[in-house]
Amino acid sequence: MGYLDNDEFFSRLAELFNTQKGKDHGAIYLSQRRLARGEKGASGAAPADNTTPEALEPQPLIIRATNGKSKKHRKDKIRLTTTVSPDGLEAFYSRYAETCKAGMTLLKPRDKSKKKAKAKKKKAATTTSGP
Repeated sequence: MGYLDNDEFFSRLAELFNTQKGKDHGAIYLSQRRLARGEKGASGAAPADNTTPEALEPQPLIIRATNGKSKKHRKDKIRLTTTVSPDGLEAFYSRYAETCKAGMTLLKPRDKSKKKAKAKKKKAATTTSGP
């Protein structure tokens, strides 16, 4: 599995947010970390020694997004991965924030009326069953 370029990553991330809209439940997990020197995806290369002066230089980031499907629904799992160079980090984060905000507006708010009704019923039951 290779890395997507940033434009393709954002277009697929927007699709991922849109496909979750029509379903009753869904989660999208976003993660990021530094890309260790010498790392090649899932090859299992050992991370670089962090005591060298090279470790203090800005390193590229790896950004991942997944729809969080479990093992039994593994065939439906969507995984998106891209890398960001330190030079393009600010532009990437501004576009990343816009895409995530647009995806959040598609979410429907939680139905709190059931919770309120349950609390009201519980409160009424405790006041009527007094000493």
